[in-house]
Amino acid sequence: MRLGENPFSDSAIANLVKTKSDNGILHVLTRESATKEFKETFMWGSIGLYARTMAAFANSRGGYILFGIEDKPRVAVGLTGKSKINFDDLDQAKLTESLNQLFSPEIHWTLGLIELAGGLTLGAIYTFESDDKPLVATKNYQQQNAKILEGDILYRYNSRSQRIKFPELKRLLDDAKLREQRAMMSHIETLVRAGASNAAVLDFSENILKGPNGQTVLIDEGLLDQISFIKEGEFDEVAGAPTLKLVGDLQPATAITLGENRIVRTALSSDDVLGDFLIRQNVGNPEQYIRQAAAGTTGYLPVQFYRVLARLSHDELYAYVAEVATRSPAKKRLLERLSTASDMKVSPPLADSPHPSTVERRRFYDQLVTGGAGEIEIVTASEAQHFLVSIKSLEDEQIHADVGGVLELMKMCFDVYYATDSKVADALRRASCRVDSAMFGSA
Repeated sequence: MRLGENPFSDSAIANLVKTKSDNGILHVLTRESATKEFKETFMWGSIGLYARTMAAFANSRGGYILFGIEDKPRVAVGLTGKSKINFDDLDQAKLTESLNQLFSPEIHWTLGLIELAGGLTLGAIYTFESDDKPLVATKNYQQQNAKILEGDILYRYNSRSQRIKFPELKRLLDDAKLREQRAMMSHIETLVRAGASNAAVLDFSENILKGPNGQTVLIDEGLLDQISFIKEGEFDEVAGAPTLKLVGDLQPATAITLGENRIVRTALSSDDVLGDFLIRQNVGNPEQYIRQAAAGTTGYLPVQFYRVLARLSHDELYAYVAEVATRSPAKKRLLERLSTASDMKVSPPLADSPHPSTVERRRFYDQLVTGGAGEIEIVTASEAQHFLVSIKSLEDEQIHADVGGVLELMKMCFDVYYATDSKVADALRRASCRVDSAMFGSA
């Protein structure tokens, strides 16, 4: 299972642990495997042992550590007593820090609970398969029966976590080499299509764009509004229009810091418009943010916040957007939203709906209404999407009451899931428009 998928969905855990009841004893028919390890209790003192297993899972196919299952015989007892308290009180930030101190690259994991027959509950830590194998131990570690040596590469063999053997290590290294070669070939193919004399190389290590003869390529600021930035495969020819062809995503973020905690970005992207809104950045060029919202790739970006910073009325905002010279469909959508005074609000999720997505959204909605954003924990991309959709059901005064907490969680979704999950990205943009309207929509 890859990062972003939900390891605790109904389909994922449906057959995870098979049991059979016999005279009130719940026997576990499932055995430990390459993706499952059983523990009777959860103790912080055994974190080193869990870390070994998690690193082994990350280097292989991912897997679950399940707490609440006795060994010999395998009997489900569930999380009880001190073990349950320890699991419930697990400091996720502390565990993440401990893992990062032991292994590199980062281990991605999440917590969950699994209900069994008879009302028993298992605790579970799921470790995602790494996209950047192999994970390597970065220092020596000794704790009770957990021993890790610097340079160790751990791997999951059937029901055991141990140092990797040569065949598996060779395969991991070959896979990493193949990924690198594919990435390089993609760049070479692009270069061949463009022609060496027409291509430049962007060196991210030095932040320099170099031409074929070593010259540095600069774009005058006065030309930016005249150039159509397009991605390969999205070309729409207009005679005479100067066009800069980009391969991949351009993310300019050059900023000049002014007084009073203000910044001016000299090159803007739609992501800057969204990201700076989520931290309510006091920008020094709000009109350019509005322009980018109209000329970008989506019609759903917050603009009322920047209207307030620019000291524009609603009518002045509409007129400003209408005058932006662009063929982007985002302008039309934005003007439609402004002309209808759309606040992006939707009805609350139905409380009695059996649909899993609606149930998740209702859960987040109820948490926001009753306990506030501080009670909410998001550990998967799916949960992030449902949380963001639930925001659109809040009344204006409910958003006002806890806007700081709501925006903090939204910023976390932006940092963790926005770049890798299109559903989260769309939900985040729309939720931002809802919060933007509630907080700054009054002209």
